[in-house]
Amino acid sequence: MSTSQNRKRYSNATGRVAEVRFVRAARRKGLLVNKSSHTEDIHEHIDYWLAIKDGGKWGVDVKGNNLPDEIWCEFKNVKGNPGWMYGGATIIAFDMPEEGGFAIVDRQELAFFCEKHVSTEVVTDKREAYLKRYTRKDREDVITVLKLHDLKSLVSYRVWEYDQAY
Repeated sequence: MSTSQNRKRYSNATGRVAEVRFVRAARRKGLLVNKSSHTEDIHEHIDYWLAIKDGGKWGVDVKGNNLPDEIWCEFKNVKGNPGWMYGGATIIAFDMPEEGGFAIVDRQELAFFCEKHVSTEVVTDKREAYLKRYTRKDREDVITVLKLHDLKSLVSYRVWEYDQAY
C-alpha cells in the first residue's frame, strides 16, 4: 500500500472518530443531531444537522485530524470546485484535543477571515502554506494553513467540550 493510501486510510479513520466525539459533545449540549445525506455531505459539506427542541436547525462540517499549528482550510477542492469554506454548513467544528473538545467557528466568518488575511501568493511547498494559498502538483485544490490562535481571534470561536461519559 502506498504512503498516500495509508494517509487517506488514517485520515478517514480519525475523521470517523472525530464525528463520534462531535455527536456526543453536541448531544451533551442538548442538541438534536441527525446525520446528513450522502449528497449533502459531498456537495454541501454538511456532516450533521443540529437542531434545538423548539425549532431552528443548522448544518455542521466536522474536521478531524488537526494540529493546533496546522489547521487546513479549503478555498477550492481537488476538482477545482468551491471548497468547504463556501459550503452549506453554518458552523465548522475542528476536533482539537488540546482544547478538550471542538473549536467551533462560524463558517462565513472563517471564510471572511481567510479572504482578508490569506495572501493571494500561491506556494507549492506545504511548509510555506501558513496564510498563503497552497496548491499541490496535478491538483486543482487551493488550501491554506491557519493556527489555533487564528481561530481564537474569531468572534464566533467557542469550545464544545468532549462528553467524557460512556
